[in-house]
Amino acid sequence: MIEHVDEEYIVSIASRLVRINSENPPGREAELASFLAERLSELGLKARVDAFDGRANCIAATKDFEKASLLLLTHLDTVPAGERGAWSIPPFEGVIRDGKLYGRGAADAKGCIAAILGALKTLADSGVELDGGGLAFAAVADEEVESQGVRRLIGKGFRADYAVVGEPTSLQVCTAHKGRLVALVKFVGRYAHSSRPDLGINALYAASEFALEIEEYSKRIAMRAHPLLGPPAISVTMFRAGEKDNIVPGLAEVVVDYRALPGERPEAVLNELEHIAGNVDQRKGTRHETIVLRWVSPSEVDAKSRIVKVAVEAVRRILGYEPKISGFQATCDMSYLVNDAGIPSIILGPGDLKQAHAVDEWVSVAELIAAAKIYALLISSLI
Repeated sequence: MIEHVDEEYIVSIASRLVRINSENPPGREAELASFLAERLSELGLKARVDAFDGRANCIAATKDFEKASLLLLTHLDTVPAGERGAWSIPPFEGVIRDGKLYGRGAADAKGCIAAILGALKTLADSGVELDGGGLAFAAVADEEVESQGVRRLIGKGFRADYAVVGEPTSLQVCTAHKGRLVALVKFVGRYAHSSRPDLGINALYAASEFALEIEEYSKRIAMRAHPLLGPPAISVTMFRAGEKDNIVPGLAEVVVDYRALPGERPEAVLNELEHIAGNVDQRKGTRHETIVLRWVSPSEVDAKSRIVKVAVEAVRRILGYEPKISGFQATCDMSYLVNDAGIPSIILGPGDLKQAHAVDEWVSVAELIAAAKIYALLISSLI
């Protein structure tokens, strides 16, 4: 039954998904959500678009929209394509070349959506009755920025016994992922004419020294490690300073991105940032302020959970080898399912995380087909 997936359907759907621009920002999920709702209805599921604040989730179910035995969840939005001229293949044409689908979102995560639809079509074509507690599929908005979509889904009371989060894991079963703390550190000095820098306090110097201290701190935290995720990670990702070329800058801002391991709390990370920034202030005569822009908790599920065992067996049967349980290096919506709703979850999908957010993003067609088979097996085993 699983061997007879409609490969042409999966590839066609994946290409059409890429052609619907859902860049975030600004957040363009509505058209894609409507397209998916139509396709899911064609497959026999009850489907609807949940529009909110200019955004949209697509939700489908075999029974009801409030609870299910199994939730398949992924996201509609993509990061922006950036400068189109940097792409050798247009980012929104869904080109198939040399066994790969190219385009923004091909790996993250429209390939997952296409594979899930392929799995549902396989089950429908085979006459499989999805009895039991029911199946739900949610393609949510805003995963790439603030996760408004999954937070709305959970906030409205949706619950499931188990969940599979579609992200590019190269078809590995991931039971843990890193969290993310984004902090803005502002250094305040004193403006002055650049002909008299001695009258000012150059906030740019302080911010630069802070950035270099963060680089040193990143080497120290590399000594810590999680068995699936390795060490945490920290980096300076944005830097803003300067009003004019003849003004000593009195304000400089640094954005720090910290990827946290399960068990780590934001307070401990912020305390370390405060310590580093405070030492810089003492040396440079500045003062600083730290603002948390975003915190997404890391999460992890027990490897003995039923969802993990079923997923590992499905991958083994389709790929022909025993997959090792892995960790997902990025942050994703599994955080909210596990930490806020208490739903045992895994992350599993086609595509390589290295391709996510990259120019000339792609996903292997062979992985799309294998993912559809894995999802179909997993669904039939749990419903």
